[in-house]
Amino acid sequence: MAPSSGNSNYLKGAWYPVARSKAIKKNVLFKSKVAGIPIVLTRLGNPFALVDSCPHRGFPLSYGSIDGNEIQCKYHGWKINAINGDCISIPCLTEAQKKLGIETKIKSQSLACVERGGMTWVYIPCGKERAYTCLESLPASFDRDPDVYIEKIFKADIDQSTIGLIDPVHVPFVHTSSWWKKTNPQDFKIEQRDFEPSQRGFTLKRHVITNSGKPYKLLGEPVETEIRFELPSLRLEIIQGTRHAACSLTVLAPIDQQTTRVHQCLYWSSPWLLPLKPILKALGDTFLDQDRVIVEQQQEGIAHNPVLTLVEGADTQAKWYLRIKREMERCQSEGIPFANPLTPASLEWMS
Repeated sequence: MAPSSGNSNYLKGAWYPVARSKAIKKNVLFKSKVAGIPIVLTRLGNPFALVDSCPHRGFPLSYGSIDGNEIQCKYHGWKINAINGDCISIPCLTEAQKKLGIETKIKSQSLACVERGGMTWVYIPCGKERAYTCLESLPASFDRDPDVYIEKIFKADIDQSTIGLIDPVHVPFVHTSSWWKKTNPQDFKIEQRDFEPSQRGFTLKRHVITNSGKPYKLLGEPVETEIRFELPSLRLEIIQGTRHAACSLTVLAPIDQQTTRVHQCLYWSSPWLLPLKPILKALGDTFLDQDRVIVEQQQEGIAHNPVLTLVEGADTQAKWYLRIKREMERCQSEGIPFANPLTPASLEWMS
């Protein structure tokens, strides 16, 4: 089945990053948008998130002011508790209304909010299910502010952006920078790899990187890597060299039907790499921008909803992504627990 061409369904019941944690500050209202939902965040030690809409007339709370845990709407002065969304006070109530305790019956929708890997995440609920642990596969040593953080906006839907993220065949054609590993596109082939299913995705088991790119060589060769993909749109690569370890985390979050925010985080264990941060950030920015350009140019071709063809091997991971996403959407619509439809046998095509 071909992926959608610009009209993706947002996957709910999922964690999405909204910003680098450093951007969420005390007594400051931070405005964002995920899966078509406007969000306002602030920090009171931990970050907190509300749907960015006053329960009175829907005015964005992010245009208001905050004092401690009280957000005051700019339009009519209603005050909302930033932690749980409860209405604290309403100006100009009559004495009779005050006796009825109207404020206690009104609230804005609060969203679960956590910090992992140096980013602030919100949980977009689906029904009354409990949120799973956010980014549970991130090694504890890298659960901190990233050494390099890059954020880009792709003018493309979440499905095409995600498929571009896990597409192995575009690399020799798109990522042609001199500092990256050079592969003759005519000689490129899909190498046999050993995959296994995970709770919400699939994992490329740990293996030695052959013909590794120059940045990998800094860790000491041979270099081994394990790559995990998890719904909704998360790619985690854990890299281990003979001298040092590193981690690359790429997470996509839909802003709306045609726009996707991409968060790229790089972590490493070696302090002597710190002076190279500006260089590595520039290289990472170039690499990610190459993906942005190609995915945005693709939108011109799929704007008229052509029939798209996914082939085995080159597009197998894209098929896996679409399959587990459809299954999660089905389970959510039927109100049943999600179970990954991928099995070890179904992932044996590369083994």
